[in-house]
Amino acid sequence: MAMVLIPLGALIVGSFLVLDDLGFGTEWGFENYREMVQGHVIRRAFLNTLFVSTGSTLLATFLGVSLAWLNARTNCPFRDRLEPMNLIPFFMNPFVGAIAWHNLASPKVGMLNHMARGLLGIEGSLLNVNYLFGVIWVTGIFFTPLVYLFVVGSLRRMDPSLEDSARVTGAGLLRTTLTVTLPLAAPGILSGAIIVFVTSAGEFGVPFKLGTPYGWETLTTQIFTKAVGDEANNYMGAAMSMILGIITGVFIWVQRRIIAPREFTTVTGKGFRPNLIDLGRWKWTAFGFNIFYVFVTVILPIISILVVSLHTVWVGKIIPDDFTILNYQRLLFFWTPIAIKPATNGIINSFILALAGATITMVLAVILSFQIHRRRGRFAGVLDFLCAVPVGFPGIVLGMGILIVYIRTPIYGTLWILLLGYVTRFFPYGQRNVASVMMAISEELEQSSRLSGASWMTTLKRITIPLLKPGIFAGWLLMFLIFIRDLSISIILFTAGTETLSTGIYYLQEYETESLTCALSVIQTSVLLACVLLLRKMVGRQALVA
Repeated sequence: MAMVLIPLGALIVGSFLVLDDLGFGTEWGFENYREMVQGHVIRRAFLNTLFVSTGSTLLATFLGVSLAWLNARTNCPFRDRLEPMNLIPFFMNPFVGAIAWHNLASPKVGMLNHMARGLLGIEGSLLNVNYLFGVIWVTGIFFTPLVYLFVVGSLRRMDPSLEDSARVTGAGLLRTTLTVTLPLAAPGILSGAIIVFVTSAGEFGVPFKLGTPYGWETLTTQIFTKAVGDEANNYMGAAMSMILGIITGVFIWVQRRIIAPREFTTVTGKGFRPNLIDLGRWKWTAFGFNIFYVFVTVILPIISILVVSLHTVWVGKIIPDDFTILNYQRLLFFWTPIAIKPATNGIINSFILALAGATITMVLAVILSFQIHRRRGRFAGVLDFLCAVPVGFPGIVLGMGILIVYIRTPIYGTLWILLLGYVTRFFPYGQRNVASVMMAISEELEQSSRLSGASWMTTLKRITIPLLKPGIFAGWLLMFLIFIRDLSISIILFTAGTETLSTGIYYLQEYETESLTCALSVIQTSVLLACVLLLRKMVGRQALVA
């Protein structure tokens, strides 16, 4: 409880503290909020955030619903093999995706633009992602799996007789889909759209790469600006975080209290096997659409960062004769110059944090899930609510609250503060993973243990945990993967010597070459993909869907 409430409380209090003219003392007031309303840059950042979040949500919802429908209800070729590939972007780092697309479609060094000029004779630039629409494109395609996961289950459980009735009355495929299928899946679609909206609003890496250098700020990039630097004003950053937190909190409340409880009947008491819609000759068009999504979110970005990392200097043109592994040698084996050290620190620190953080998170998840769903004490409902609270706040907002609380304590400037931030922010994912498995296990075995005289701790150790092993292992791998890729918490809390893989990429992006940045991006992406493959191999397809 303290891990969640103290940072959020400090954020609220800090937003009403105002630095004096000398920048040393503080006083109470609304000056921070007044400056946000009157300040041109912050006001514009707020409007840009709403624009990006809305655009990303529309794009992700269209792609997510389309892919879910194709995979769950049609005879699209190879859909079983394509489904896990559709989910891979969920586990990748959007910041790396933005770097990849910058090197693919920026006006000067974009690989695709260079090819268009050489092959098609086009003058100027065919594509330009260094703009708000570029931020929307990258954010939307990488958050598409969030909508997919909310929708695909409803479509698979839907009674086909509901659609058959519409077809019998003369409705065509398109009309049946629009008037019957999608309305029945509306709660899942709206829930996924809301999650994408709040996640996009809290995204830092994509707008930082594709927007900020070109004059397009968002609230997250402004919060970062206020949190670091010689003229940092943490209290202004807290006020801006409160605005972002309120926006996301309202939408999460709508999702949980209004949309999620709406149960449209998609499963009846009749026995049935969900039938597949025959797309006829259009099935290969559907296959091409799915392949296109996988290509632009997985294959093309990986090719981009890999090709750029093999050049000493990237100018937008692939030169096979210039291919070299020097960038990887500098990152992995050369500890000098000093500018490379944040990258090597990032590799080591990320593995330490991921191993320790995943373990601590899953231990806490098992204990609290047992308290909530087995012991059901007086405060079980409160604990369940508090476990879900961090989901409603972007990482950069919680990071800002943790920074305000611990900036003057001994743990600031160490890996401990990053570990605290990770566990606080991502604990709900581990806890929900364990809770879902625990609720599926009958309580009879545990009750027998207690009746035999065993304490609740003995019961937990000898009965509950062995039964929960698959869920615990899947949750541990998921936490490990999330901690490896995180940027929003790390960018606020890291200092020299406590860099992570993502902040190492940020550092190289700011102070080193694009080629070196892409080399570290390849290393991180390789680790993430290896974790995804291991997670799928050990637990099966449901590990990716969880």
